[in-house]
Amino acid sequence: MKMRARYITYILAGIAVISAIFLTKDKIAEASNKVYLNETDLTLELGHYRTLKVYGSKQKPTFKSANNRAATVSSNGKVTAKGWGSTTIYTYVGNKTLRTKVTIVQMNKKDLTLLPGKTYQLALWGSNNSTTWKSSNSKVATVSDKGLVTAVGNGTATITATFNGKKITSKITVFGLNHDSVVLEYGGRFSSTRANYGSKVKLQAVGTKDKATWSSSNTKVATVDKNGKVTAKGPGNAKITVEVNGSKVSTDIKVLQMEHSQLELKKGQTFDLNVLGTNNDISWRTLNNTVVKVDDNGVVTAVGSGTTKVIAEVDGMKIRSIITVK
Repeated sequence: MKMRARYITYILAGIAVISAIFLTKDKIAEASNKVYLNETDLTLELGHYRTLKVYGSKQKPTFKSANNRAATVSSNGKVTAKGWGSTTIYTYVGNKTLRTKVTIVQMNKKDLTLLPGKTYQLALWGSNNSTTWKSSNSKVATVSDKGLVTAVGNGTATITATFNGKKITSKITVFGLNHDSVVLEYGGRFSSTRANYGSKVKLQAVGTKDKATWSSSNTKVATVDKNGKVTAKGPGNAKITVEVNGSKVSTDIKVLQMEHSQLELKKGQTFDLNVLGTNNDISWRTLNNTVVKVDDNGVVTAVGSGTTKVIAEVDGMKIRSIITVK
């Protein structure tokens, strides 16, 4: 009998707990004879919304905005931010008037593309000095206490401004090119300790997947297609520029050309070789001095019959001329 009474006590206690859990805010408010709103101090991002809800009354509320240019409110209490600034939303329930302060904020730049080392001043319009700033990835971009963003390395980061408990974000993309400068050879092949580009090279915008637009400053020297593929067209200098979201970065392209990549000489004959597209010092050598000799100025002297190569080293590159002596 005692055991049965104990079970009944447990059951009643459980029912009491469940009843307490399912007691709504409305019932709590009604029990205390208090009418209140779910929001009395609301911060919204421009274009966003929040719905007001009345607790403690079964009467249908009506709503009004003091400044529809800042925020509007619908008949069901949906508050929509229309322009940064502030306003008051009035909620009328019976003979009671409830007020909600609404502050609308807007990030001056929601999507920003920068080059490494560049800065940009972010601002949360409609906020005040209590705003705090934070970067999700300081290896890509840092942000000061005042919202000054500094691009550090290629990639993406999110800058978050927190004001009145509301978090507003800006996406930061930092990008560069896979080559700062490139030397190409027009009309031949060359090798280099740095790379072997030949007459073409593929440039890439590193750190972004957004659309890239490519252009050349001198298409007579080098052209570039929509995918960043650069092709040497003649000796000289050009800049290949890529633009992503309004930000631009360039790579210097130098195109070299052996003025005579193939020669036929007679024994004893001399010829002055020259590399076009550069004014820098050139180092000359022959691969077989029993066929030809070459001096420091690129003057070749045919010595004996055969075929060999004369190599010009300039701007970190090796360019060859194939010479046949008959």
